[in-house]
Amino acid sequence: MLYSPEEKRRIILNNYSQPSQQLELEELKKKSGEWQVPFSTFRSLDTGCGDILHLLIVIKDNYLEKCLFSGQQSCIVTVAATNILLSSLEGKKLDFARKILSNCKAMIEKKEHNLENCPNLQVFSDISRFPNRLECVRLVVRGIAEIIK
Repeated sequence: MLYSPEEKRRIILNNYSQPSQQLELEELKKKSGEWQVPFSTFRSLDTGCGDILHLLIVIKDNYLEKCLFSGQQSCIVTVAATNILLSSLEGKKLDFARKILSNCKAMIEKKEHNLENCPNLQVFSDISRFPNRLECVRLVVRGIAEIIK
C-alpha cells in the first residue's frame, strides 16, 4: 500500500502524539517489576543523536504477549516507528516478528521487502532518502531484534 505524503504525515504524527504502546519511564519500570521481566535500554549509534529507547517485551509461549516502550527522549520518527512496530507485533508469534524485522532491515537497506502484514510501517518505505533519519528506524529494529533473538 502506498501512502500520499499527507497520509504518511498523519500516521506518523498520530503515532507520535498518541502512542498507544508508550508509557512514562517510571510506569514502565513499575510494569517491569510487576511482570518480573526486565526492560532494555537502547541508544542511537549516531553521535549527533540523543535518542534513548526503553523497551519492555513480554514473551510467553512463543508469542509477544505485551510490547511497551518509553521514548520521551526520542524524536518523532523514533517514537512513531516504535509505536507502529510494537502495535503490529503485540500478540503475534515470534516467527512473525522476526520476519517483519527482517523486512524492516531490508527496507532500511533499500532492498526488496514486504510489509503488507504491517501496512502502517510502509510510511517509512522511503526512509533511505533521508540519511539523517535512517538511524531512528534502525534503533527501533535493532532494539526489538536484540530482545527477541
